[in-house]
Amino acid sequence: HGDGAHGVAPNEICVIQQGIRFKVDVTGASRGYILEVWGNHFVLPNLGPIGANGLANPRDFLTPASWYEDLETEHTIFAKYQGKLFSVKQDHSPFDVVAWHGNYAPYKYNLKNFMVINATAFDHADPSIFTVLTCPGHMPGTALCDFVIFPPRWAVQDHTFRPPYYHRNCMSEFMGLIFGNYEAKEDEFMPGGGSLHSMMSPHGPDVKCFTGASSAELNPVRVADNTQSFMFESSLS
Repeated sequence: HGDGAHGVAPNEICVIQQGIRFKVDVTGASRGYILEVWGNHFVLPNLGPIGANGLANPRDFLTPASWYEDLETEHTIFAKYQGKLFSVKQDHSPFDVVAWHGNYAPYKYNLKNFMVINATAFDHADPSIFTVLTCPGHMPGTALCDFVIFPPRWAVQDHTFRPPYYHRNCMSEFMGLIFGNYEAKEDEFMPGGGSLHSMMSPHGPDVKCFTGASSAELNPVRVADNTQSFMFESSLS
């Protein structure tokens, strides 16, 4: 597409806008998570009373430099239309555009740059406080999808069950683990795995997490060091 090449490392995300042709090259055994949204685009969440700075800051999102390749070899182009995949062959690279006009380009973000905000007195903050990007729905206050992470942070709340408590809500949640150990399911939830919590389905931490957090002294502790878990949360069900 002429937009350039991205090197995407573990703990980074890459967002490819609708209509952009792309290919993925890997240098070894690889795995990852893919989310497709339609009907809108991902944007930064409204920070409201947080103010000008916080969560995922615009300065940390990177777009590629212009790049192209001049190859006269056969390529197969796959396109999705009305929920179905179609393919066509051509005798040259689709990335032979030398330049383009505008700012409609893919971008990437390193999750380590997320500026964490959390409860510092009592209660468990809603995970929306960890929203990196949101794809707004047509009804105010709903999202086609929120991309939420649970990064390394301090837990300091008093009089509180600190891990995610048992709950159900009006959005469906898909949990994933990029690396490390997720605090609510340390023994059974492995990197590369997934956990689906459908709309209005009760869910929460496992027995080990519940028992430990219910009897632990509430001193300031580090949570999720050397760990990166995430959640896709959607009002669609």
